[in-house]
Amino acid sequence: MLSMLQSFRSLVAPSQGPQNVGLLIAAALCILVPFDPSQLIFAVIGAAVYAVLQSLNHKPGKTNCQLSAARENVQHKDKHRPAAGKGGIARPRQVGSTQSSHSLPIAVVPKPDVYKPSLVPVIAPKFESIGWEDEVNELISQITPGVDEDKAVQRLVLHVKRAIQTLFPEAEVAGFAQGSLKSGKAFGVAVPEVDIVVNVNPMVLAQRLQLRSQTQQSDAKKLQKTAVRACTDRLVSSGGLKFRRSAFRGAEPRVTLLVPVSLGFFTDPIPVDFSVNSVTPFYTAALLTECGQMEPRAKALILFVKRWAKDRGICHAAKGHLSPYLWSLLVIYFMQAGMENGAPLLPALEAFAISSGLISSSLPPISKDKARRQQLPTASEELSVGLLFHEFVHFYSQRFNWNGEAISIRLGRRAPPDASLPVHVGLAIEDPFEAGNNLGSCMNAMSLARLREEFVRAGWLCADNSSLSELLVPWAPAEDGIQWNAPAVQAVMNTNLGLLRGNEGVDG
Repeated sequence: MLSMLQSFRSLVAPSQGPQNVGLLIAAALCILVPFDPSQLIFAVIGAAVYAVLQSLNHKPGKTNCQLSAARENVQHKDKHRPAAGKGGIARPRQVGSTQSSHSLPIAVVPKPDVYKPSLVPVIAPKFESIGWEDEVNELISQITPGVDEDKAVQRLVLHVKRAIQTLFPEAEVAGFAQGSLKSGKAFGVAVPEVDIVVNVNPMVLAQRLQLRSQTQQSDAKKLQKTAVRACTDRLVSSGGLKFRRSAFRGAEPRVTLLVPVSLGFFTDPIPVDFSVNSVTPFYTAALLTECGQMEPRAKALILFVKRWAKDRGICHAAKGHLSPYLWSLLVIYFMQAGMENGAPLLPALEAFAISSGLISSSLPPISKDKARRQQLPTASEELSVGLLFHEFVHFYSQRFNWNGEAISIRLGRRAPPDASLPVHVGLAIEDPFEAGNNLGSCMNAMSLARLREEFVRAGWLCADNSSLSELLVPWAPAEDGIQWNAPAVQAVMNTNLGLLRGNEGVDG
């Protein structure tokens, strides 16, 4: 009976023309005529049972994490696919008469953001206090993580560890609350305040995932992606977390998960960034802790600047903007080298007790006398966090040399980019822990323009003594497609305002 049904399927599959239809009818008569009515009944019943079994035997659907990863792979391939000529045939690019291996890569023009109406628009935060300084202090108290939030994150860490226990018994899980989980929700899902990191020896990771040992950097990143997918499937299926999206193109692959209220960890649904063997969350936590110990205003300013950058839509790494970690570096560098009176509020990285131990040995030492660098002037103690934000915006909009200066908290002073730092269209941001790594390579021409526009806008509002609510109005693409024009606005500011402390020319 099975062979008979398979014969039918082989005939039906290609049956499009009249000859195939006739052949099918003749084959059916030859098969059915010799049978008795009782045999035909059993044949029909068997065919029906077989059809039901075939309909039930379908392939299992892919998880959201797998589907998202597949979409990213397709987009990545399309992005690097050569342009097709006439007739849809891809033509190889030629340089002169022969192809050159040193030819410049094709520039990828990023797509501008498009305005999309929202049923529940995000509005600017409201403050009970009156006046800039009081509003800033109120915001700082709202966005600083508390002890109860740290405890909730640690309970979530134990939950994650139990969920992946059978997958990676040797795993160590760490969690960090980089900001308050109770403050405003503007773009909060896009840029989570909680990092969950699973640490497993790469060799053990490859064995557990039944992969061969891999040593190259690309293979190590592929191993990270596979581990993140495996853990995500386990956390969603048995851990109760919800998948939101993946970000596998960055230097450290990660996914964003949502912790529902039903799990009992938080009073609101909280997004978290989940990764395997990532180091950036550790760097962020170490720098934030030590800045708070050396200069409490530094930690407060970092939290303030990150909140402003999130609300204005320039803190989303997936869109080519700076990540929260890189915004921390910008603030630290400003407090080291950007104070206008020349009195730094933070020392060079070598004076940081914990973070200095994370510096790669391939980086040259800065100074042998750490104690001298820890003795900082006190001339800027009268500046509040609100005034420091004014100075921060003034430095990057008016005094920072965008074309010839590198942000280096390792050096802690203004200097051009090191020769070993790769040149990129974005900011030159030296990796303080790894030599020859330009962290600004995450940016593109459009995100760089948006960054400078937001500095100009913030400087304008600060000079005009605007309220904090106006500064933190959530950014959205213009409905008519017209965005801020940084050069034009900058020219107006230089002519009419004389930002904050007088007329100074733009270095870069």
